[in-house]
Amino acid sequence: AGSRAVVALRPPEGAERGVCGTERGVCGPRQAMVSVAGATLAAVARDWLAYASAVRAFSSGGATLSEDEGALFVHLLGQPALRRRARLQAFAQAALALRLWHRPHYRAASFCADARANLRNVALPGTGLPLSAFCASRALAALFVTHGLPLACLLEALRRRLLAVLWGNGLGGFGSLLAADFRQFLLLPDDWCTLWRLNCNLASWHALLTEDVGYALEDKLAFLQAAEAAGVPVSPSIDAPRVVVKHRNEEGGLGFRSFVNARHGGDWIVQPWLRNAKQVAALLPAGAPLSTVRVITASENGLHPDGEAPRPRALSCVWRAGRCGAETDHTSVLFDVDLDSAKIVAGTSNMHWYRLGIGGLTLASPTEELPFFEHPDTGRDLRGAELEGLRGARELVERAHARLLPGVPLVGWDVAMTHEAGTCLLEVNLSCNFFKGSLDKEAYFDFMHRWMERLEAIEARAKK
Repeated sequence: AGSRAVVALRPPEGAERGVCGTERGVCGPRQAMVSVAGATLAAVARDWLAYASAVRAFSSGGATLSEDEGALFVHLLGQPALRRRARLQAFAQAALALRLWHRPHYRAASFCADARANLRNVALPGTGLPLSAFCASRALAALFVTHGLPLACLLEALRRRLLAVLWGNGLGGFGSLLAADFRQFLLLPDDWCTLWRLNCNLASWHALLTEDVGYALEDKLAFLQAAEAAGVPVSPSIDAPRVVVKHRNEEGGLGFRSFVNARHGGDWIVQPWLRNAKQVAALLPAGAPLSTVRVITASENGLHPDGEAPRPRALSCVWRAGRCGAETDHTSVLFDVDLDSAKIVAGTSNMHWYRLGIGGLTLASPTEELPFFEHPDTGRDLRGAELEGLRGARELVERAHARLLPGVPLVGWDVAMTHEAGTCLLEVNLSCNFFKGSLDKEAYFDFMHRWMERLEAIEARAKK
């Protein structure tokens, strides 16, 4: 997705200096501790205040991402790659949400309504607090992104450093490492939630400014009908106007249910049950549900208005390996899959982001998650196992993106390799979650930066 800019993170300016504020200062232990603490707090304060100032400037319209006037993140002028990332983070992750707050959303009455709905089951790890709690008002959201989020980053940096000390790493460099961790978490985060929310904000703004018809396909029926018309393989559905389901033994109207088909004005899409393809089922426990892959594709169509854009391409792939007895693969373990080899790399989890209430009060870290390789229901090591059919699935989603939603920047595809219907698409997700799949993150951030600048230009023209 364009040129790569590798960010080399070094200790914030001032945090690496010697005790007593000199390169080779000599002083007593107490003076040394005070000096290190002062330098660390100064480094943290510089990043925090610069970030908060940038969010305020971007959200009020006093600054733009595309026009770098040099007034924001002045202390990072000597580190252009880091500064570019910090500007993107402040603009696209925080300020843009505030700018869109009361504006229409493609799947809700407003951006804030969509945020409240879709963040109510996502918590700040370790707190049990749903992120939707900070969406009660724009003022509260602004307070959270400028002060609550930096505070959470500082506490996480402190937690990491204290654990390092407990593990026997000593106090050497404690202050500079804490300041560097804080900078990483606040200005350069690359966790799954950051990648997801960046895409959510991009999709919201892009849909608002361009009114691209592709966003209508997040409706499951609209997607099925559009794909069928375009000859794109999708999960089969039943066209009967109304269907009845009843229990084989219950009487007197008990156990009776009827559904009006969505294809005939109802709310329900009626489909036959699909089973995993034989090769996929062999990797799963008995009784596992249909286990899909989530493939993310990216399109640069709107970035090249005067020329031919490259074909949409796949960025990442995650296999949701269903659990024994589960109805759907929403109850699953996530396995990262290499797109080129179609082989499973490692399993991962982000479930501590979804622990709400008292049960969510833990020391779990959003930045340190250990991989695993076995399916918990079988104990089988899946590392290196090939997910047969993935190459065809990759070609299918890239072709579908070009044919169905060429103007939408990012699309998350739920793809099934089935016994009955072969490889087919189930649905699309346009504010899509990467599910912690591996991808070229620097290329992703560059892609985001270019799209944000493009949308700024579109909005500026619309205001003239």
